[in-house]
Amino acid sequence: MVDARRQEVFVDLDRPPPQRTAPDPAARLRGGWQRARAARVPVGAVLLATLVGALVGGFAVRQWQRHQQEAQAAAIVSISAQLLDSSATGGSSDGVNASLVANLTLVNLGPLPIWVEAVEAERDGLEFRNTAPEAMLRPGFRTVAVWISYACARGGVSVDPLPVRMRVRTSDGEIRQVETTVEIGGSQWPLIIGNMCRADRPG
Repeated sequence: MVDARRQEVFVDLDRPPPQRTAPDPAARLRGGWQRARAARVPVGAVLLATLVGALVGGFAVRQWQRHQQEAQAAAIVSISAQLLDSSATGGSSDGVNASLVANLTLVNLGPLPIWVEAVEAERDGLEFRNTAPEAMLRPGFRTVAVWISYACARGGVSVDPLPVRMRVRTSDGEIRQVETTVEIGGSQWPLIIGNMCRADRPG
């Protein structure tokens, strides 16, 4: 009779476990170098991609910084104004209102050009208005014509500095409101307006 049962495997607990051979460091280094050589094309592609990415990233950062600087410069508006006495030209008066055209010198302190769309001032019957719809003002000086009118019934023109409002468009397309003052004390044009009012006063 044949015994069909599987033979049991016995483990000799007294035998020490088999010793694994320690890997040779030199062999591991050679293997790593061989793998690197085999993969040198992908490594080169990765290095190239890294280099291109760094260049593109640096360019993008510089472009962003330049854009920020340009935006900050465009937002800066600094204007002063002075009304020239010698520029006062022919005016008219009906005894109720007197008006004349004078040149207002504007100073753009920069750093970028601006477009002056409106010049306005109102106080005690005195009004300033620009005569042209728009004037480009580069950094520096420019003279624009303004229409000055005065209500004769108010008497003499006040010599206190006159607040002037300007609506300007900056190089970024934004519309900004700017305020400055025009000195009147010592000017001759208030006397010119006063003389026109008296000369044409009824009766």
